Amino acid sequence: MPSVLLLAVGLLISFGVAAVTGASSVSVSMAPAIGSNSIGVLRGAFFVGLVGFVGAVAQGAAVTRGVGTEVVSGPISFEMGTIALVVIGLYVGLGIYLEHSIPVAFSTFGSVAGVGLAADYSPNFDYWSLTLSSWVVSGVVAVALAYGMVQLIRRYVPNSPRADRITDRAVLFAGIVFSFIGGGSQVGLAVGPLVGTVQEFGFGILPLIVFGGVGIMVGAWTKSPVMLQAVGRQYASLGQRTSLAVLLTAIPMVQIIANVLGVPISYNHIIINSIAGCGFAGAGSGVDTRKYAGTLASWLVTLVGSTGTAYLLYEGIEFV
Repeated sequence: MPSVLLLAVGLLISFGVAAVTGASSVSVSMAPAIGSNSIGVLRGAFFVGLVGFVGAVAQGAAVTRGVGTEVVSGPISFEMGTIALVVIGLYVGLGIYLEHSIPVAFSTFGSVAGVGLAADYSPNFDYWSLTLSSWVVSGVVAVALAYGMVQLIRRYVPNSPRADRITDRAVLFAGIVFSFIGGGSQVGLAVGPLVGTVQEFGFGILPLIVFGGVGIMVGAWTKSPVMLQAVGRQYASLGQRTSLAVLLTAIPMVQIIANVLGVPISYNHIIINSIAGCGFAGAGSGVDTRKYAGTLASWLVTLVGSTGTAYLLYEGIEFV
């Protein structure tokens, strides 16, 4: 069992990952409403933090358990969990430095898998197959579903000032719902690697989830306004209806995959594929195929790289 001081260090790293997740991944849920001027940036950040915290506490157990207990066959010790969190932070920080989207879900799964394999655990193939198939299938489904959403909105939502006002409110409401779902889907990425550690101290996972939820809330309140402003401009270029199609695609997919199945899922993975589907339907400015292919390649590199990095770090510590 680690000392209280070491546990505090691990929790501090976890809190940092949760804060970054709240500022980046969870805050994206409100970006369409910011882009359509349905809500101001500061109010949007406030709602993201508050609703994201509630969502984390209410729905965060599924992904937290999945990350903490299902990836490999054995328990994730404090040392393993801390190394996994360091690697997650490393890849997220690298993404921020390079100004490129690094999916936390992929780096989390890879990091936990890497330390588990280095500890001579075997992969939990049922969970691996569920996770990997969810990632692949969800990408295809997001493109198809968003394409269909655009067609439905074109057919049934007329072009009129009244319809525009209703669409505007729908975008805001969907953003709030997505923030709630996002808190539940993302908190486990930050605290999941420490499930085994807190259980060693005799605690359940709820206090750990609450702790991660506070991190998401703090990150959203302090750092998300810049992200919301930047991403909101991108959604403004898409238009209200396309933004609504993206949200209506992402909300049920993230809810089912993460908060029902307990699989770590990337917001960026779902949203970028949804935007691609809208582009294929002729909405927005179309699809930049080179950028899209580059994003897909970066996701693969993140998954493989985080697995290898965590494996080598744990092996190096064991050797020393």
